[in-house]
Amino acid sequence: MVKDKVFVSWSGGKDSYLSLLKAAEAGLEIGSLVTFIQEDQACSMSHGLPLPLLQKQSRALGIPHLSEPVVWKSYEKGFQRVVTELKQQGFRGGVFGDINLPEHRQWVEQACRRADIMPYLPLWGMEEEAVLAQLLEKKAELLIVAIRCDLLAEKWLGGYLGQEFIHELKSRDISVCGERGEYHTLAVYGPLFSERVDVTIKGNRRNGNVLLLDYGTQ
Repeated sequence: MVKDKVFVSWSGGKDSYLSLLKAAEAGLEIGSLVTFIQEDQACSMSHGLPLPLLQKQSRALGIPHLSEPVVWKSYEKGFQRVVTELKQQGFRGGVFGDINLPEHRQWVEQACRRADIMPYLPLWGMEEEAVLAQLLEKKAELLIVAIRCDLLAEKWLGGYLGQEFIHELKSRDISVCGERGEYHTLAVYGPLFSERVDVTIKGNRRNGNVLLLDYGTQ
C-alpha cells in the first residue's frame, strides 16, 4: 500500500507536534514541515518564533522545513503557492493541528479543496485535556513561549507545560489548549526528536496584550 506523502502545517507548538506524531503513527509519509512567517520579521505568524529556531526543530526532527513569508491578507495566496510547489514534488495532503474551532476547520478544508489536496486533522474532536495528556504521556517537553498577559501571570512565560500550569488554566476557566491564543508553546523534545532543541532566551517583549519570549542568537 502506497503511503500518502504529506506536509505538516507547522507552528512549532504542541498541537502541530501531536498532529505530526499521529500522522506518523497512521503511516503517512511526512515529507515537510511548512510554516508561514511574517513577511517583515522572519518569525512565525502566531507564535512569534524566529526562523532559525524553527529550522533547529526541523533538524532535530529530521524533517525538511519550508517557510513562506506572508502577511495576514495574503495568507491563503501563500498557502496556495506552497501547495502548488509541493504537489509537483508528489505531495498529496496536508496535516493540520486544529482541535475544535469550526471556522478553522472550514478554512482548512476549503483551502485544501481549492488546492486539490487531502486535509488530515488527526486532533479534531479530541477533548482538550486529552490532547495535553497524550503529549505529557509521550514525555513531550513544551516550552511556554507566549501568554495573554491579561489572563495569565508573567511567571508562566519561559516555563514548561505541566500539571501545575494546566491546573492554573482550569482554575481560570481558560481553554487548556489555548484555542483562542491564550498561550503558545514550542516543542523542544520528545518522540521523533534526535536531540533537544537548545533555546536561548534574552528576555521578553510585549505585543498588545500578548507577552512573548525574546530570543538570543539561535
